Order: sequence, then structure tokens, then C-alpha cells
Amino acid sequence: MSMIDERQDQFIGGRSEQLELFGRSITEGAVDGKTIWNVYGTAGVGKSFLLDSFRRQAQRAGVIMLYLDSRDFNHKGDSLCRELLMQLSPGERILHRNPMEACLAKLNQLAAEVKIVLALDTYEEMGELDGWLRDHFIKWLPDNMLLLIAGRYKLKGTWVVSPAIRERLLFMPLGNLTHAESAVYLQQSGIKEVQQIERIWFKTGGHPLALSLAADVNPNVDWMHTSTEDTGWFDHLAKAWLREVPDAHLRKVVEAAGVLLRINREVLQVIMDQEVDDETFSNLISFSFVRKTERGWMLHDLMRLAMRKQLEERTPVYFERLRGRAAQYYAARIRHSAPYRRTDWEVGELFYYTGIPVIRALIQSYARGQYTWEPLTLTNLHEGEAYMRLRLDEATPLTLAGMDPETDESYDEFVGKEDMTLTIKHLDLRKWVQLDQQAAMLLRSADGRVAGLAVIVPIEKSTLPVLMDDPFAKPYLSSLSQDDITLLEVEPPDKAGWFIRTIDYGDWQNSDMVIETMYLMFSYMCSGGIFITSPPPLGFFYEGHLNLGFQLAPGIIHQNYDDKTPTPTFVLDTRGDKLEAFLRFLLKRGGFPDELQVVSSGQDLQLTKREREVVALVLDGLTNLEIARVLYVSEITVKKHVSSIYSKLSVKGRTQLIKLLASNPLIS
Repeated sequence: MSMIDERQDQFIGGRSEQLELFGRSITEGAVDGKTIWNVYGTAGVGKSFLLDSFRRQAQRAGVIMLYLDSRDFNHKGDSLCRELLMQLSPGERILHRNPMEACLAKLNQLAAEVKIVLALDTYEEMGELDGWLRDHFIKWLPDNMLLLIAGRYKLKGTWVVSPAIRERLLFMPLGNLTHAESAVYLQQSGIKEVQQIERIWFKTGGHPLALSLAADVNPNVDWMHTSTEDTGWFDHLAKAWLREVPDAHLRKVVEAAGVLLRINREVLQVIMDQEVDDETFSNLISFSFVRKTERGWMLHDLMRLAMRKQLEERTPVYFERLRGRAAQYYAARIRHSAPYRRTDWEVGELFYYTGIPVIRALIQSYARGQYTWEPLTLTNLHEGEAYMRLRLDEATPLTLAGMDPETDESYDEFVGKEDMTLTIKHLDLRKWVQLDQQAAMLLRSADGRVAGLAVIVPIEKSTLPVLMDDPFAKPYLSSLSQDDITLLEVEPPDKAGWFIRTIDYGDWQNSDMVIETMYLMFSYMCSGGIFITSPPPLGFFYEGHLNLGFQLAPGIIHQNYDDKTPTPTFVLDTRGDKLEAFLRFLLKRGGFPDELQVVSSGQDLQLTKREREVVALVLDGLTNLEIARVLYVSEITVKKHVSSIYSKLSVKGRTQLIKLLASNPLIS
């Protein structure tokens, strides 16, 4: 093996699991009977690099590894077999009447003596040869032969329909490298300075090709500050992905999708101000750099950033127009849906366009499933109390640092050990659990561990006397007039609002915990109530609440956390018309028009309560039948409501309705 090959092995960081599995397969035989491996992932994620590592591993083990790239031969069965015969018998120029028969005979002959691996790379470009390989060629391969199929897409269709093939398939998705793996790679590439490694990690997210390109940037470039010199690798990365998108119209759709955090057909149509037909949208979501999420689809993070950068530089006015339409679309969804359901997801999307760097950075990395909130009751109260004891015993100082990958703005904060216990000091958990069964929650990890807790007390007639006596809620509530107090004395199960007594989690540097907490707050913020909180007097709490749109309650100060530090109270009121004011505030802060166009007098007609419910469900993308099931009415009734809405708002279909609502959230 050459010195270059040996050196290449030192750069393979992050694929140890795949390499270990391959080693077992070529020395011990097929792992769990899996003889067809599907290696897949986005462009530049390292598929070919991994195959090359497999080749070196096979070479050291005395195993024959054959390799074919779909771009190197005509996509005919005979051509593929001739290519394999040339590798199996180098130097021979024997013409075969039946290349497939000769190729299979040679493979079976060798397989009786030695292990054979066949790797087919860039499989997404095999075209019609895919069917021939699956239905004719593969079934006659030696049983002990390992077939590697590497491409951008996961095998599907007939590959998984056939039980005989499915039981042999091993899916091997390749993702980005972890922070530690990326650091090892960059160190191997000669980058030793810790801050430079951190900067590259933030910019690339561990994407292998991006890491490779970024590591090749002039070492004198200062990665700790914004620089035009360090952006060339972005263009290379975008070009690598855009080879999948030869059609000019589809490229415009991809560019528009790059402005969005999450993609669905409705929002694409709104921001582009044109129809997106079934074929176009299907093509978009089939690209290897697009992935399905619990809420639509997402472009790969780096693809999204590359598209945004190119679009903003080339057509800045058009770029801002797309962003503005997206922000107004989600403001409209919140405005119309908040009375009927939770809008935490829409609030998060709106903050993506209108929030500060730290909020945007967290929202971009959001992926549910790591942690979930569950009710804290008397049954599991002991878990909450045990968590509090552990937090007090293991409190440590906190350093918060990060960067918004879109703007390169950085943030940092330091909090001492004692201050990090203020969120749970003086907290009588049992009192709140006994007061209201919805007041307290546990944050639980996927493995069942308690990772945090929250006490968010509903404000209504039965809880108000206790809140009026609470040292953290009393300063604000006692400042209200009797009329204001009366508005809070609603009969349960109605709620006038919520008081955040505390939100705490075990690891304040764990972004997944931070995000779950943020979305918990999003679920209350636009719910048509008053949101009151008086968190510990720490800088990041103060700035964080202001950045979320809370306002300081004038003159409301107490010192109840440590008997000496003045502590303010924050209020966010979205009752009635105040929701509209809050949405306007967010739009204005994001640099978008906050005075949205008001509909003409012919359109400015009051929709009924039921029609507003239907509008909210239309915005959610539900069909008439699905709306009927949600509202427990007939589909014919829904059609009548929809027809009435179209008539009142002078629109001719759902696309026009969504566009109208996105640009005119004042319709009610």
C-alpha cells in the first residue's frame, strides 16, 4: 500500500462503526445475513471516501474489491459486465458473446477461493440499469459476495417490496461528523488553534466536504471575524449540490426554499407568489439535500445557508421580499390559529425570521425527540424533588457562547455557581402541584431520566389568591386595579393567563434542553392570555425575555431571590387586539413592514366564529374531509363554510385564500 493510501486512512475520522462492520463482514462472513449494503447521504457527506477506505481495508485483508462508478460506463448490462471482467482479468482482451454469463462465471469461480466485494458508486445516476441490476444480475451473484450500493438516495420501491432482497439489505446512512470527530479531522489537516476549530465547526456543522473545503482556506484567514476571504468554499459546496438541479425553474424553487427554515407547498407558493405544481414540489423534496421532518421538509443546513448567501448577494431586494412574505405568512397563521390550538411551531418559525442571533441559532438546530415535557403530579412528585436536590448539589458556573451561522454574530455570557441555583431556590414544588394539576411539568430525556422542571401556573379564579400571596407574583398582581384583577378571575377551565414561577434544566449548555424550554414558552406566548414572570436577576434572563418580546412592568421591583438584588417583572400580553400588536412588533423588529395592507371595504367582512375555525384549519393544510373530522361536522357543511369564506373575501381557491391571509392577517 502506498504512503498516500496509508495517510488517507488517518483522515477517515467519524466512520469507525461502518469500518468495524465492514471488517467483520470480510473476515467473518455476512453480518446477520446482510449481503447488500446501501450507503447513502447528501453530496459531499463522504460516501466515496468511505468506499475508498473499504478498498484499503479489503486490500490489507487479501479481499478482492471491485469498484464501478455509474459515470464511467454506458448504462447497459453488457457494458457493466465487460467493465467487471476487465477488473477481474486485467490485460485480457477476450470478447465474450454473453458478457453477463462470463462475468458471473468468473465471480463464482473466484468466490470459491476468496472473499469478493463489489461497490457501485453514484448509484442515483444508474437510470434504467437499476432494474436490470436488481431483477437480473444481483440474484445470480455468489451468496458470500458483498454488494455495496452507494448513492445520494436510500433504496426504495421494488428493492424493499421484495422480501428476498429486503432481508439481505443493510441501510447505512451517512451523516455529519460530530464535534469531536470534526476536531480530530481538522487537527489532522494541520489546524491546531482551538478557536479556529470552533469557528469552522460552527460554520460547517461537521459536513465532511464542507470541513475539507474550509480546512483548505488560507490559514491566515481570521475565522473569528467575518471575512469575505473565507466564503469561497460555500460556493464550491453549493455547486456540488446544484448538479442535482439542472432545470432553471426548479433552481428558482430551490433558491426560494433556501430562504425558508421548513418547507411546505403552501408557504412556497406564498413567498414566490405563484403556483407550485405537484411535479415541481415532488422533484424538490426528492433531492438528496432535502429531508423530511415532523413539519414538512428542510434543506440541508449548509445548502440552505449557501442558497441564502448566493441569493442575498445576487438579488438582495428579491431575497428580502421572500423573507418578508415568509414572516407575514407565519404571523397570519398565528393570528388565525391561536384561538383554536397551540401555535408553538408557528411562533418558532416567525422567530426564525424576526429573532435575535441566539434565538435563530437555536431554532435552526431544533429537532424534537431528545426531551419531552410531561405533567408533574403527586404520583411523580418525588422525582421532581430528587431532581431539585441533585441540581443544588451539582450546580456549576455557566459559560454561554455561540454564533448565528447566518450572520456570524457571536454571543457569550458567564454566570457564577450560586446564581445558577436561583431558579430552584425557595421553590415549594408540592404547593404548586397541589394547587393545580397543570401547574408543574418534568422535562424527561429519551432514556427516562428527569432533566428539568417547570412551574407555569394558570391564572384563574381558584389560583389567583395563592398567586397574590406568592413573593414573586405578588409585586405585579398587587399593582393592578380592581378592574384588571376582575379580568383575571375567570372560571376554570378557562385561563386568563399564566405565571412562570420557574423553568430549570440540568445542563444549561445543552442546546436540546434550551430549545425544548424555548418552545414550551412559545406554546403560551400567543395563546390569547397574559404571560407574567419574574426570573432571577441575571443578565441572560433579562435580555432573553426582552428578546422574546416581553416588556418590563414599570416600577415593579422586588428582592426576593437573595434579599438584596433588585429584580424586575416581565409581562407579555396577547389578549384580544394585543396579539396583533405583538405580531406587528416582531415583524417590525425583523425589518419587515409592520403596517400590513388592510383589505378593501368589499373584503373587510366579519367571518363567523366557525368560519374562522375553518380558516385556521385551511392554513394548517387540512382537506375538507379532514376539517370535517376535526370539527365533527359533515364534509358538505365544511364545503358550505369554505364557499362562504371565498365569497366574503373575494377569492377563488385555497391558494388565493392563503396568499390573502398571509398578507392581511388583520382579517377576522
